Amino acid sequence: MTADEIKRGESEVLEFKGNELSEDPKKWLKTAIAFANGKGGSIVFGVEDVTLKITGVPSVNVFKFMDSITNEISDSCSPQIFPHLHLETIEDKTIVVMEIFKGDRPPYFFKPEGERHGVYIRVGATTRKAEPEKIREMMLYSAHKSYDEIVERGVKPATKKQINELRRVIAERSTSHKKVSVENLVSWGLLKEQDGSLLPSIAFRLLAANDLYFAKIQCARFKGLTRSVFLDRKEFDGPIYQQIEDAFEFIYRHTNVGAQIKGLYRKDVYDYPPEAVRELLANAVMHRNYMDSSCIQISVFDDRIEFQNPGGIFGDLSLEKVLAGYSSVRNTQIADIFQKMNIVEKWGTGLLRIADICKEAGSSPVQYQAGSGYFMATLLRKGNATSRNDTINFSNDTINTENDTINDTINEENDTINELSDKERQIFDSIKQENSITAQKIATQLNISIITVKRAINTLKTKGLIVRVGSNKTGFWSVKEK
Repeated sequence: MTADEIKRGESEVLEFKGNELSEDPKKWLKTAIAFANGKGGSIVFGVEDVTLKITGVPSVNVFKFMDSITNEISDSCSPQIFPHLHLETIEDKTIVVMEIFKGDRPPYFFKPEGERHGVYIRVGATTRKAEPEKIREMMLYSAHKSYDEIVERGVKPATKKQINELRRVIAERSTSHKKVSVENLVSWGLLKEQDGSLLPSIAFRLLAANDLYFAKIQCARFKGLTRSVFLDRKEFDGPIYQQIEDAFEFIYRHTNVGAQIKGLYRKDVYDYPPEAVRELLANAVMHRNYMDSSCIQISVFDDRIEFQNPGGIFGDLSLEKVLAGYSSVRNTQIADIFQKMNIVEKWGTGLLRIADICKEAGSSPVQYQAGSGYFMATLLRKGNATSRNDTINFSNDTINTENDTINDTINEENDTINELSDKERQIFDSIKQENSITAQKIATQLNISIITVKRAINTLKTKGLIVRVGSNKTGFWSVKEK
C-alpha cells in the first residue's frame, strides 16, 4: 500500500476506515463480508474514507487493535472468514491492512442479521445488501448447481404438445440429432420423471411455453443518442430461442443496409455485422440471471446498440478473464441446448468470436461493462463510406438525416453542459468519475445537502446527460456527454 494508491480512493476491492473500532464495527464487518462474497479485497485501518487523510493507528495499541479485528470477524461473520492482517508505515504513520480473500463457501453473512438479511456484496466502491435472487444464486454456485436445471416445487407436468414441439425444434436445428426422443430430454435434464409424470426444469419451461413472465427481451429504437424519445418499441416473450430471432429482426428493421459491388457480385453492407448482433443476443439470453425479475433490454440509437442483461459475470471470473476467453456458464442446460441447436458454438468462445467478426467487418471492438447485477455490451455503428465508387447505399436520405440528427444532438448536448451551474457540473463530474456513486456519497464528498444532490441529479436526467441503467440498488449511471 502506497500513498499514491490511497490518493486514488476507494474501489471495488479497497476500502478505508478510521482507527476507532468502537464506533460501529458493523460498518467494516459488512465490507469484509462483501469482499468474501465477491472478488476479495483489502480494508485499510488508519485512513479516513472521505478526506483520504492518513491518521494511522496508535503504535502503542496496534497489536491489541489487530486482535480486536480478528475477534470481531470470528464472532460476527458466518461461515468463518480468515483474514490476513499486516502492518505498513506510510508518512511515518502505522496503518493496519486487512486482506480478505474470495470465499469458497458463499453466501457469507452478518450473524446478528441472519442468512436472509445479513448478506452483503460490493457494488463499485460501495457495500450493499444482496438481493434475494443474488443470495440464492450464491447458494446454487456453492452447491455446484445451475438454476436452469432445477425442477421447482408444485410445477405442473409438461404437456405432450410442449414436449413434442421442443423435440421437433431441436431436431430441425441440430446437425448431430436428427431425431430427439423423450428419453433424450430426460437424459439432458430438461425433464424429470416423477410418479408417472414428466416435470419440466426451468430450462425446459424457457425453451417451451416460457411461463416465466419476466423472461423477455424488451427492444427500443430511440431518436438520436439518448433515451429521451422513443421511435419504436416492442416486447418479445415466448420460447427464448424465438426471442433471439424476433429481437434480431427488430434491430435490422431500424438499421441501414447498403451494397458493395465487386464485378458481377453484390454484397450487402450493414451498419452492424449481423453475426455479431446474433451472437450478442444469444449470449444475453444464455447468460442472464433468470432469478432476477428484470428483462433483457436492447436499445438502438443512431450511433450504437446496447445489449443489457440482468446478472453480472457469473462465478469468480473478472471481465478481463471473460474477454480473454475464460468461461463460467450460469445456465448450463440452456447453453447445452443452444449448442445442440447451433445457436452458439463452444462455451466460452462467444466474446472472442464477436471480436473476430467485428475485426473482419471493419467495425469497432465491442465495449463491455459489468457490475454485480448487470452485463452490458455496446456495439458501435460502422462509418458510412458513401463516397466510394464501389458502394451503393440504399438509404442515403435516411443516413444524411440521421447524421444531421447526430450533429444536432451533439451540439445540443454541448450547449446543455455549458448551461449547468457550478454545483451541477461538480455533481456531473462526480458521476462521470464513478458511475455507481450514490447521492449520499456525492453529498459527503462535496459537503452539500442530499436534497441539493437529488435536485441536481433530476436536472441532469431531464437534460439527457445521465440515464439510470438498472435498479436503484444495483444499477449505475450511464453518462451521455459527447
